[in-house]
Amino acid sequence: MSTTSLNQGLDHIALRAYDLDATVRFYTEALQFRFLNEWTAPEAGVNRCVFLDAGDDRIIEIFDAASTPPGGSATALSPEDVRPSAEERARNAALVHFAVRTDNPAELFRRAVEAGAEPLMAPAEVEAKGDAPMTLQVAFVHGPDGEVIEFIRRPALRDA
Repeated sequence: MSTTSLNQGLDHIALRAYDLDATVRFYTEALQFRFLNEWTAPEAGVNRCVFLDAGDDRIIEIFDAASTPPGGSATALSPEDVRPSAEERARNAALVHFAVRTDNPAELFRRAVEAGAEPLMAPAEVEAKGDAPMTLQVAFVHGPDGEVIEFIRRPALRDA
């Protein structure tokens, strides 16, 4: 009998960027993600793709506008495409937001806004009740491609 867990945790999330280079700069310079590599796989619809390490081997995968990766639109974005509004994206997207863990949500929020992110919710404390009550510190922004990014500080589940 194997002792290896089938579920080894979340590996990565994927985004498609209107401007890949600007998006990579935002995540590496403002949010301090680490550039890992850039790759291409035309047979899989990937024109350009970048892997960034968010920390602790958690990855964000960013496809350029010309890519049509599995699970994404089969149509490349063009300069004429209008970005959906925040409301259109919220109404139609399955992914609500993704969260970046930090000891200082207010500082990451500030850095993100200074780098061009649109503020969505200023830093605040939230009391989570239930079997594992905890106090969370959170803040939200719209990233460079309309994605919603949460900055969160929470106790580890083993500490809650």
